[in-house]
Amino acid sequence: MIEQAIVQILDVDPRHEIAGRELRSLLRSRGFRRSAPALVFTMMSLADKGLVECREETRIVDGVEIRDRYYRAATGSGY
Repeated sequence: MIEQAIVQILDVDPRHEIAGRELRSLLRSRGFRRSAPALVFTMMSLADKGLVECREETRIVDGVEIRDRYYRAATGSGY
């Protein structure tokens, strides 16, 4: 189950944030295929359950707004 894989990846070092792009890459290496929007919705669901925390940064590149999301395990999470 992808949710378990995400929590396991984030639980390696709960204090460390991981970029959404890096998380997708790690999930691909474990055989999971998720589009960026699908991963965002999965992460929102895990955040609603209190399992992960999300931080978002917005930057402008060539006039285009880019949102970078960073995730970490919520304190005391466990799946």
